[in-house]
Amino acid sequence: MDHPDVGYSYATLSMYYHNSGYFSKGFEYLHRGLAILQASIGEYHPEIATIYLKLGLVYQEVENMEGALEAYIQHADQTRNMFGEVHI
Repeated sequence: MDHPDVGYSYATLSMYYHNSGYFSKGFEYLHRGLAILQASIGEYHPEIATIYLKLGLVYQEVENMEGALEAYIQHADQTRNMFGEVHI
């Protein structure tokens, strides 16, 4: 299993690719970072919720509204599971 820092690095690298206009490479690294983080720190962790939020933003920017909505719902579910309804 990879160390969580590897997952964080991939997520950060994905934002570089995204901001440089290499959207498919950005998605690839963001999903890779998400998978590593899920395996290393667990499904319900604030960092996982943050990755889903980033995914939503990236999908929205490339006008994939269905992907954005799915990612935002995942973010909301993560937040609800971690902190309860009061914090949504």
